[in-house]
Amino acid sequence: MESTKVCMVVKNQLWNDARVKKEAISLTEAGFNVTIIAQSEEGCPSEETWKNISVLRPPKDSTRRNALREKVIGASVLENNSLRSRIIRLLRRNRFRRFLTDLKRAVPWEYKLYRAALSTGADIFHANDLDTLFICERAARNLGAKLVYDSHELWLESSRYFIATSALDRFRYRITERKLIPKTDAVIAVTPSRGEVMKKMYPSISNLVIIENSTDPIKILPGSSYLRNRLAIPAGVPIILYQGVICPERGLDKLLEAVSILRNENIAIVIIGHDAWQGTLHRMQSEMNLKETIFLLPPVPSEALPEVTVSADAGLILFENTCLNHYYSLPNKLYEYMMAGLPVIASDFPEMARIINKHDCGILVDSSSPQAIAKGLRKLISSPEEMRQMGTRGRKASLKQYTSPLEEKQLVDLYKELSV
Repeated sequence: MESTKVCMVVKNQLWNDARVKKEAISLTEAGFNVTIIAQSEEGCPSEETWKNISVLRPPKDSTRRNALREKVIGASVLENNSLRSRIIRLLRRNRFRRFLTDLKRAVPWEYKLYRAALSTGADIFHANDLDTLFICERAARNLGAKLVYDSHELWLESSRYFIATSALDRFRYRITERKLIPKTDAVIAVTPSRGEVMKKMYPSISNLVIIENSTDPIKILPGSSYLRNRLAIPAGVPIILYQGVICPERGLDKLLEAVSILRNENIAIVIIGHDAWQGTLHRMQSEMNLKETIFLLPPVPSEALPEVTVSADAGLILFENTCLNHYYSLPNKLYEYMMAGLPVIASDFPEMARIINKHDCGILVDSSSPQAIAKGLRKLISSPEEMRQMGTRGRKASLKQYTSPLEEKQLVDLYKELSV
């Protein structure tokens, strides 16, 4: 009997999307024939087979269009006082022009993604986040296939997308989610609280499944001095790690202010991840004279991250309460820190507090206050034995309750149900 074909669509570069890769691997190992459609990546082929999964990467933009965009952005930034620069800035800030430009850029690429999805002849289409829901719904409708909407974020309640999209574009997404959710065969949410918010927003949801961002089990922790060796951090200096995207509203600017308060403490803060803040944090690090205490590193592929994580002494999650998406967040990094045996310093938000309080594996702080963050850091590093015990409790809980195999079973069971 031919295996069920699954097409997963994501609008980002696949290499660092741990959730999508884990789900694809789980379904493949369960006997499903999986194809992932993703954004093109430099140095990666447009088509390849990765871990028995087909990966297609339609090109997003032409070289000529990218060159033109860079030229326009350069003109608006570098020629600060010229008339041309001022006109370009005014045009770029115009909301209606921005919407039309975003639409002009999005439509051809979405059509490429749609054609690639259609070519898979899938039996089930898996939309990762709201920006792929329309593509997957249209392909599923044309092929008479099933449709799964995996909402990694509360997209419409996320300030990140308020910033990244125009008002008219957000209206387009709002209509898309409202109109298409009733047509899904299943909706996946990442946390119970986010699931409840979605139910209130869309009472028509009939098949809601919670699949959290748990991590792969590490039965025996490898000895790793990756960070200490790479950054020449002396033995005895505790390494506190933030891993994830460097962007506004992650509390990283407040973290730097907190570290300024702790100048006389023996501590090293390592921030590793993709810089989506155009060097803002690097400039703050330099201006605040923190290069000997704050270390900024580029991202590594998700498969290589465990070696980095286990080489730290504690983990940070300092999301700010700027939207419901943050308030109800339960990010991958919480479980990654716990699996690595790291105590966690986290924002005092419901989902993270639920896990940390239940297992006494970290400290909750007011992430809007540098003074509160500094107090939490000082409390943690002043008690090395308590740090170790918190890390041990978190790791024990992670191995028992929060590993990928437990979440994989829910995903595979859902897909088996949809395949009947």
